Amino acid sequence: MKEKIQENLKGILGDLYNSADFDIKEFDINIQENKEKEHGDLASNIALVLAKPLGKNPKEIADQIKANFFTDEDITKVEVAGPGFINFFLSKKSHGSVLKEISVKKDNYGSSKSNNKKVLIEYVSSNPTGPLHVGHGRGAVFGSVLARLLSEAGFKVDEEYYVNDFGRQMNILAASLWIRYAQIFNNELKMFKNGYQGEYLKSIAQQLKEQKKDGLFLSDLDLNDLLDRDKQDDESFTDSVVEAIRSRLGDEFIFIRDFALQKILDLIQVDLSEFGVKHNKWFSESSLYKSKPGSESIVDKAINELESKGFIYELEGATWFKSSALGDDKDRVLKRGNGEYTYFASDVAYHLNKYDRGYDRIINIWGSDHHGYIPRVRAAMEASERNIEKLEVVFIQFANLIRSGKKVPMSTRSGEFITLKELIDEVTTEAARFFYINRKSDQHLDFDLDLAKEQSKDNPLYYIQYAHARICSVLNKSDIDVDKLSGSDLTLLELDKEVELQKTLKQYPKLIERAALSSEPHLICYYLKDLAGIFHSYYNSEKFLVEDQSLMSSRLFLLSGVKQVIHNGLSILGINAPQEM
Repeated sequence: MKEKIQENLKGILGDLYNSADFDIKEFDINIQENKEKEHGDLASNIALVLAKPLGKNPKEIADQIKANFFTDEDITKVEVAGPGFINFFLSKKSHGSVLKEISVKKDNYGSSKSNNKKVLIEYVSSNPTGPLHVGHGRGAVFGSVLARLLSEAGFKVDEEYYVNDFGRQMNILAASLWIRYAQIFNNELKMFKNGYQGEYLKSIAQQLKEQKKDGLFLSDLDLNDLLDRDKQDDESFTDSVVEAIRSRLGDEFIFIRDFALQKILDLIQVDLSEFGVKHNKWFSESSLYKSKPGSESIVDKAINELESKGFIYELEGATWFKSSALGDDKDRVLKRGNGEYTYFASDVAYHLNKYDRGYDRIINIWGSDHHGYIPRVRAAMEASERNIEKLEVVFIQFANLIRSGKKVPMSTRSGEFITLKELIDEVTTEAARFFYINRKSDQHLDFDLDLAKEQSKDNPLYYIQYAHARICSVLNKSDIDVDKLSGSDLTLLELDKEVELQKTLKQYPKLIERAALSSEPHLICYYLKDLAGIFHSYYNSEKFLVEDQSLMSSRLFLLSGVKQVIHNGLSILGINAPQEM
């Protein structure tokens, strides 16, 4: 109906104002749903938009449009309201077209044809130094659902995990694993304060022992003097412990580091898979620093490109990027005086690499504590003459776990934290996914564990799934072939709730498009809750298996449309639509 009205308005405006000194077709004709039905089903503000360029009173323009708009069996009345809004009243029959569209498209209702635009979503990207915990869950679900949403909207989507496997933290991990391994042979050996304390390392240490036996144990390596120095926040102390272990192990230290990395990545991949999250690309930070003989690394290539644009200078032996010239609050070091590259150097090289892979949209999903990174990264892209409009950053606020009305402690100190797997085991994957995504990403989230397990209308996921199960029950009891309902008399669907359901179903494709373009997958949750609410109200007030076969057929056809859209929406969220509950 919106498209029909738009076409009619284009024709009317072209006839009325063909002598205007501008092309009337250049103006977008916006058609909106009216929330209050007494004002009509749809409305347009085109008269107000054209008032200034035409030099006319908007109400006069609206009256002229109304006088030339022919009503028919679909559009029964046109009214002018307020300063010049045009309201359109639709027949009850006109709403039924959406049910026929759903019955034809089924799982594809709401999806778009490929637009050939490529999107890269990089998300989770937790340091591979331990298993995923509940703090990673919200970003993981957001990225996963956004990827499904963009695919539904016709984009070609890649989901990438950036593996931070380069630098100091990996060395600390390797030293921590060696100590856990050595403790198997000498339980008096202590873990250093800034080492990785989690129990998961003990399990990996056992696997290391199974493979290497005691071949990596250094009985004569005395770390006690170092470990007895209780200097938790002393970075040089930590580095001295790591260096003592690394220098004695030699090449075996690299083996231990790679062993730890692979085992933890295996843990991460299993946890993500059980959470319904599957990246099709894994990008290693260390690959940025590798080069073949005679060629430069990706990092060096990035720095050289910035230098060629005049944005690099040397100071006190360090290599600096002039980011302050492009909006950052200060210049940034890319390479320290001792020859070590900074994390920012990796960020610059990685993002330039993303651009060079030819994506139309590059989406980073970052924790809210990374706000400060935007100016420096955008400055580097701008300095390299990349289109900064392609780069989008979505910030994920922290989520609090609530049990029995109280906040659950989630300290990561000393390796004590609630893992993502523990959360899944407690509330199920589907509940965790829904509750994580059921709020705008930049808003704080209180994840109510008790509510997530509750089977009542207060649990929004249960409420939505129950609507689907209820419809399945009615359709099963009817013993009617749903595929044969498309010939139903849809003029019989004249109750307010029936019209409201059909109007809500019509909104679904536009919702998908809007949510995909704005990177707001939570809108699907809101939509499904509204749709389920209207259905449950309808279900509680009307009967469906009635003696009047025509009326029963029409109502069942409506229910089948609601069922299909709930199924489609939950599918994007990565959640099952149960047939019984």
